[in-house]
Amino acid sequence: MSVDDNSVIVGQKSTMNYVVACVTLFNTGTNVIKVIARGRSISTAIETVEMLRKAFIKELKIDNIEIGSQTFEKMGKTRTISTIEMTLTKPNKFH
Repeated sequence: MSVDDNSVIVGQKSTMNYVVACVTLFNTGTNVIKVIARGRSISTAIETVEMLRKAFIKELKIDNIEIGSQTFEKMGKTRTISTIEMTLTKPNKFH
């Protein structure tokens, strides 16, 4: 997972917060953004992209979806958590 200025990291807030973040990035001139989530936030990330496609940017293109896992140690136990990174491109006619 690569995080940069054009990334929206999905956490525990409501889906609409992340939709607004994506639309804001697109409105500032960014053409490609990444929606990134881990664990239980993956479903919120998918809801975010679907809401963007259905309600805000109908021609939104999903260029790439990467899934994976991260392993880390917590309280002496090794844990693995699922990850998702979706790369989105806005259409040329969206302003």
